[in-house]
Amino acid sequence: MLNDWIHWLTSLPASELFWLLSPILLLDAPRYACGSVAVWLWDCGGALVSMVGGRPSSEPFRHCPAVCAIVAGLNEADTLAATLHSLWGSYPRLEIVVVDDGSSDGMSDVACEFARQHAGVVVVCKPERGGKSSALNCALPFTEADILVCVDSDSQLGDNAIWEIVQPFTDPSVGAVSGSVTGRNPFSNLTTWLQAFEYLRCIFVGRMLTSRLGILGIVSGAFGAYRREAVERMLGWDVGPGEDGDMTLRLRKAGYKIVFAPYAECCTNLLTSLPRLLKQRRRWDWAVVTFECRKHIDMANVFSPNFRLSNLCMLIDRWLYNVLLQYFFLAYLVWCLCHVHEHTGKQFFLYYLTYLFLELIQLVVILFYARDRARVLAIGLVTPLMPIYYLILRMVTLLAVSEELLTRRSFRDSFVPRHVREATWHW
Repeated sequence: MLNDWIHWLTSLPASELFWLLSPILLLDAPRYACGSVAVWLWDCGGALVSMVGGRPSSEPFRHCPAVCAIVAGLNEADTLAATLHSLWGSYPRLEIVVVDDGSSDGMSDVACEFARQHAGVVVVCKPERGGKSSALNCALPFTEADILVCVDSDSQLGDNAIWEIVQPFTDPSVGAVSGSVTGRNPFSNLTTWLQAFEYLRCIFVGRMLTSRLGILGIVSGAFGAYRREAVERMLGWDVGPGEDGDMTLRLRKAGYKIVFAPYAECCTNLLTSLPRLLKQRRRWDWAVVTFECRKHIDMANVFSPNFRLSNLCMLIDRWLYNVLLQYFFLAYLVWCLCHVHEHTGKQFFLYYLTYLFLELIQLVVILFYARDRARVLAIGLVTPLMPIYYLILRMVTLLAVSEELLTRRSFRDSFVPRHVREATWHW
């Protein structure tokens, strides 16, 4: 069978092979592969210039602003203590505010016990659940720190994570910094293994490129830092779903830069159930329509005071890869099913191998930047399954984008309490 496939492939004229491979452009693998190589060339060139010019390496961790870590959560009693231990003592000018968003599992008891034994920890207990945006806003009156670092209550930070994430704030135009989120439990099962590689590809390396191009449009909700002055200028977080993406776009509209700190590492629990994972991604994909296609579409209006070329490029990237190409891909699949021929199987195997090759390129770049290469290499062993995994996620994205465009589905999601959903504007 393999010999038949090789014979078929080698018999194709170059022009026909080119057009046969063109549908790969409907996927995001070429974008990420080219972006990964671009980042690598960028840094290799910079290292070469520094070496030839004899420039001394910059001293790390020179910036030390006052920081408040806000840990907001709901029913996270089992994981909160580990999160707080990873924070406390990791930075010299650090205070911690824990917000219990109406938990019923004793989360506030865990937080209060930790606060009794550790200085600089404040616990805020909300009697009624209001959602993550509400919880983050509740923390603001309890700190005067220059930088607000938001940490999920089921995450743990690396040793120098706070130091790493505050360094970009030496630039006064930076409004927010996204940390690098990795999986704490990559080898629990196949579902977590696939997610772990995806995080390395899309967050660790993918956001390096978008940050340097000035089009980074998301600060990770699990671990992100904000200039307090900028948050106050925004009047806090808007209530409703997708508070992390929404705040990021609002800051971009206000003229702030959004950057990525690749070595500000946060380990989070990856979902171990495929149905839960698909539900999570469905919720994430709703936000593309809610924010980039509705609430913040004025960033594309050249007559709007919020218009900037970088914002327009960011929107075009999101519209193209998260909306338009989803439907082009579906149309192509339907066309293929309506035009099945003797070489259809060989054609799809070619697509698989091409996609796999592009994923392997990204794995090599990730290994170049990784500090723990043995761990990354172990995660990378799942690469042969990634094309199938991304195909499944693409179907989820297509469903999510369609239902949000047609029904505003995100505003019926229980992730945000009903009384909050009903009170906020349905973009």
